[in-house]
Amino acid sequence: MPFKYEIVVASMLAAANLAAQAPTSAVTLAAGVDAATFVRYRTPGECWQAARRLQQHYWRDKRPDTVRYAPLTDSVPTPVIQAVGPCAARFHVATVPVAELRNLAQLNLALGRDSLARQAMSRLMQEERVQPARDRGWTLLLWIRALITVKPARFALAREYLDQLDALGAPAATWRLFAHQEVSRFALTMNDRATAEAEARAAILAGRQMSGEDRMDWVDQLRDAYLAAATPIALVRGGASALPLLDTMRTDLASLRPSGTRDHESLLTSFRDVRKPFQLLGTTGELPSVYASAWYSAPGDTIHPKPGHLTLITFCDGSDYPMFAVIRRLSATYGARGLDVVFLASTRGYFRSQPMPSPSVESDSLGHYFRTFLSLPVSVAMETTKFYHIADGRRRNEETTNLRTYGRVPGAMLIDRHGMIRWISDVRPRDEAVWDAVIRDAL
Repeated sequence: MPFKYEIVVASMLAAANLAAQAPTSAVTLAAGVDAATFVRYRTPGECWQAARRLQQHYWRDKRPDTVRYAPLTDSVPTPVIQAVGPCAARFHVATVPVAELRNLAQLNLALGRDSLARQAMSRLMQEERVQPARDRGWTLLLWIRALITVKPARFALAREYLDQLDALGAPAATWRLFAHQEVSRFALTMNDRATAEAEARAAILAGRQMSGEDRMDWVDQLRDAYLAAATPIALVRGGASALPLLDTMRTDLASLRPSGTRDHESLLTSFRDVRKPFQLLGTTGELPSVYASAWYSAPGDTIHPKPGHLTLITFCDGSDYPMFAVIRRLSATYGARGLDVVFLASTRGYFRSQPMPSPSVESDSLGHYFRTFLSLPVSVAMETTKFYHIADGRRRNEETTNLRTYGRVPGAMLIDRHGMIRWISDVRPRDEAVWDAVIRDAL
């Protein structure tokens, strides 16, 4: 028999589903039904978790991957607010246990009751005033994360609490590193390059105030702070301008692993890997044409990158649905102005978990999937992979031509009309604003 909590959540999900599809009168009725079930909820945390589940349920059949990422204008669905509102109304800032104050703050934040959310956090910080600075810093970090991930994001409010976190100084340096790094990434999703760089540099400075033990524990995050600062520098001033900062990264962090050990070599390898894209930005004439055993819907000749065209090249295995939505939007905006999108794919011996009788059948299947089933405005370069079998019969693929050429860096590569590499990054909804700006500037 399920727990009462599971029964209540199921009731809420059903009510929210009705609210999402029914007229206003039905929404009101659903809210009334939920108000009765909330008697069983004992804490704000239970309401908060239910609200998160309701949002997931609301979007389950609505293809969120096709919705453009817009953190400052996105909102919590109205049916979710109406369903959860009665639960939040049962709890008050002055009377809930201290351990539930952050949950109550997040709940009110999701409902758009920012004043109540701030009251809950003010009481929590007052209650924790006797705690060590590191513990108070952790609380502030969690709240800053909540403020930039809620819909819509409260970016200005997050900066207020970030100032409070910085005021805690060196004892909270680790959490300051994390907070500034996350705010930097968030700013970059809106193509706010100046803020992204400034926040990443603040993260680097916080990292230098961390204890030696913490720096060893969090060396990957320290490296990522440098990378977060280098990215907007490269966007504004070019990849070569970011290299001195990455050299500083190596000097600053290499000693955090014992020299000559496997961990040290792995760290140095990661430094080289994050440096590669910045070394390639702004270079020309280094990349040969894309190789293909078969092309699908390549207009005209099959030479890519094509002189005089802007070309976005990325590897794709058919499963990155959020990327497909971004590609569609970018192609709709810039395709007629000379943007070509090329997917690099290769045979693997199977398609959609089914073994393929031959490379040509697999190639046609994937080409049909991209071009006909998904109707993507791309050219697909399919490469037949050479392979062999080991003693126990398992297949081993050899490295493909395109992987040797274009697999040196992660994500997608934008090559301009003159063959210059203009940008290298993942193609995700959170990166769309940057891609849009880079493509627009390159045309």
